[in-house]
Amino acid sequence: MNSTLTIRIDEDTKQEFTDIVNALGLDTPTVVRMLIQQTIRQKAIPLSLSLQRDSFDTTVNFLDEVHADWGDW
Repeated sequence: MNSTLTIRIDEDTKQEFTDIVNALGLDTPTVVRMLIQQTIRQKAIPLSLSLQRDSFDTTVNFLDEVHADWGDW
């Protein structure tokens, strides 16, 4: 038997979330179900989907700086 989950969020937050989810090729109910299933499996909030590469780019830049200063390991 299915059950309904209702949450309240402000309209701007909902729209921003929906835009990101759609850009990833998903829809809101699917993402919520994914989050729930992964949380149950891992006993943690595990899901990280991002359109941003900031942390990756920061890491690459850091490694480039280290390489420039220290050369090959």
